[in-house]
Amino acid sequence: MNYNDILIKYIDEYPCDEPIFIEDIKDYFKNYIKNNFDDVFKNIYVYINRLVKDNKLVQFIKGVYYKPLKGTFGNKLLNINKVIDKKYIHDGTRQKGYLTGAYLFNKIGLTTQVPKEILIVTNECPNANDYNNKNLGVTIRRPKIEINDDNYKYLQLFDVLINKDNIKIEVDNEKEIIYKFIKDNELELEKIFEYANKINNLKPIKRLYELGGENIE
Repeated sequence: MNYNDILIKYIDEYPCDEPIFIEDIKDYFKNYIKNNFDDVFKNIYVYINRLVKDNKLVQFIKGVYYKPLKGTFGNKLLNINKVIDKKYIHDGTRQKGYLTGAYLFNKIGLTTQVPKEILIVTNECPNANDYNNKNLGVTIRRPKIEINDDNYKYLQLFDVLINKDNIKIEVDNEKEIIYKFIKDNELELEKIFEYANKINNLKPIKRLYELGGENIE
């Protein structure tokens, strides 16, 4: 079996300017390598390095590659936000994280603070404590419950309501902004209660009622 041909076929099917993770390449080769995977995959690393040397692949950071787009002054650099999104937020098939902290507060209009570092709550966080990925300029945090397509907007709302990072709210219309977030994302009162119970924290419910939650439809 020619593993180099298999690798090239896999790379060819990827669009340019999209992150290719070594973990995904490994998962793909598990369909072909049945025994002594780690030893055999060492050869795949040799082939990958050869593609990098031939400028058919570019290594963005350790474990992340991409097929470069040609620009006027050479290869274009991969957009770091694409790497962050695929690694921690959405891999193309499922939601596994969301943006939070000062970035979220700024985005929805509760603060003018522009964070130097992005905070992401993600299923990909391996530790109970926050982890700082200096290569990508983000800090990741483990969620209270596993994030999925249905619940991530509710969990974002809870982060705003709990405000455990003590981000200063700089506006007088906090209630209107939060209720706009609820309306725009079509969040349901029943599910707000459901997910608050799942994370074992009723502070979001209390905060909503402090803001006039008796009027939630």
